[in-house]
Amino acid sequence: ARPPKNLLMTLLLSMLMSPPERTVRYGRANHVVKQVVIYIDKSRLKSVVMSTKRLGKFGEFVKQYEKARRSYPPEVLRFLKSLIKVKNPKILDIGCGTGISTRQLKNIGEVTGVDPDPKMLKAARAHKSKVKIYVLAKAEKLPFKSQTFDIVTAFSALHWFDDKKSLLEIKRVLKPGGLFFVGGHTGSISWGKYRNAIIEAIGQEIAQFKSVKFNPKKLLIGSGFKKVKVRLWNKKEYYTLKNAIEYVQSVSIWQSVPRSLRQKALKGVEEYFKNILRNYGKIERKLIVKVVAGIK
Repeated sequence: ARPPKNLLMTLLLSMLMSPPERTVRYGRANHVVKQVVIYIDKSRLKSVVMSTKRLGKFGEFVKQYEKARRSYPPEVLRFLKSLIKVKNPKILDIGCGTGISTRQLKNIGEVTGVDPDPKMLKAARAHKSKVKIYVLAKAEKLPFKSQTFDIVTAFSALHWFDDKKSLLEIKRVLKPGGLFFVGGHTGSISWGKYRNAIIEAIGQEIAQFKSVKFNPKKLLIGSGFKKVKVRLWNKKEYYTLKNAIEYVQSVSIWQSVPRSLRQKALKGVEEYFKNILRNYGKIERKLIVKVVAGIK
C-alpha cells in the first residue's frame, strides 16, 4: 500500500531532520502494512538541488569530449555567412572548449577561441588548424579592448554565461553593428533517458539537464541586441556504442555522478544503449539545431 500524501511529507521532513539511516513504519493503528528503510546521503541531497552552473568543468573528460562531440551542420555556417557584412571579420568564439566550433569558423574570418578550462584549451591547441589564438578567460572578464571583434559566437555555451555581466562584456568587445551569433542543439526526450539509466544504476538522483526555460532569443532582446533572427533545423546524429557512452561522459550532468559510483553508472548507460541497439539496430540522436543572432 502507498502511504497517504500527508505522511509522505512527514517522512520527507523526518529524512531532512533525522540521522542518516532510520526505519520508518506506517499503517493503520497497530497494524503495520509497510516498513521503509530510508538512507540519506547528503551528497545526494546536494545533487538534487545543485545548479548546473557548478558543473561546467569539462577538462576531466576532455578525451571523451573530443571523441563524442560533433560539429555543427553546414547550414549553420551558411546562415552565419549570410549575415556578415565585412570581409575577413574578426571573430571571438566564447566557450570554445576543444575548438570544435572554432575550427569551423576558421574559413570565415580571423578567429580567436576563449575558454575558462585550461585542459580543454590544451586539446584545442593540439589540433593543426588555421586557428592560432586560444585564450584562457571567462566570458565575464574578457581580456580584449573594447570594439575589437566584428562577430562574437557562442556554440552550445551561452547557458554557462547568460548573466548580465557576461553579456555586457560581449557587447563591449563587439564593434558597433557587430553580430552576436548563438548556436545550440537540443536532443529529443528519448535520447535523454540515459539520465534515468544512470539514476537506476547508482540508486540516487543526479543533476537535471539545462532548464527548458533557457531562451536565447529573449536573452538577446533583453540585452539590447537588435534585428534578432532565429533559425531551426531538424537533424540526426548516429553513434557507435562506444561513442554514445563517451557522449554521456562529456555532458555536464555526468559531473554530478559521485566518483565512487561512476563505474556502476557506466554499466547502466552501456546496458541502456545496448537495448537501443537490440531494438532498433542503431543509436540515433534526433535533435533540433537552433541559432539566434542579433546586432549590437
